[in-house]
Amino acid sequence: MNISNYARARKLFWNLLSNPDLIIPYWSTSLVPALVGGQLPIDFGMPWWSFRAIEYADNLLDGKRIFEFGTGGSTWRYARVAKKVTCVEDNVHWLDIVRLRLLKSGITNVTLIHREFDFDHPVNFKSSSYLNTYDPSEEFDVVIIDGQDKTFRERIDCFKFVEPTMRSGGLIILDDWWRYIELLDLNRAKSVKVCESVGPCRLGVTSTAFFHY
Repeated sequence: MNISNYARARKLFWNLLSNPDLIIPYWSTSLVPALVGGQLPIDFGMPWWSFRAIEYADNLLDGKRIFEFGTGGSTWRYARVAKKVTCVEDNVHWLDIVRLRLLKSGITNVTLIHREFDFDHPVNFKSSSYLNTYDPSEEFDVVIIDGQDKTFRERIDCFKFVEPTMRSGGLIILDDWWRYIELLDLNRAKSVKVCESVGPCRLGVTSTAFFHY
């Protein structure tokens, strides 16, 4: 977020003041891991989203067919209630970590797909096998856009690629919403719900957007 450290700290203070029920989760999943090191949201069984977004999504994804750009804590958490989850991931090492977590949990309704892409030099992303792994003929109910995006443009391309395929009742979840607010005027969703708060394994405030079709 392109604001000063003072503004970040102030935003954090007011967010916790407005959401006192998040103080203990913030302490246990953000401050303590920051001091100890080495823990990620998947270690807590959570996506790397805001706590409010996790709460909101928990009530939406039962029995759904989910596609994810990127994989991690959201895969583990929502595969437990979803009909099926399909994920595309560019980082093979991280993919193996997620695969092992799923195997240990006995989760079998997830398809993990590895597609290489150089996000440091994102040339021809729109024609990449990573983006085109999404197959609208599979009729997914939910698309989660939470993969790598070092230029802050690739998730926008994912959104624009997926949105024309969304049917009535469909849902797109876009994490780190504060980077992509231009989409607020460039979507055809019936409603947009933005969940902003602190979250696991991060020191500041973040936001996740839910596009309901």
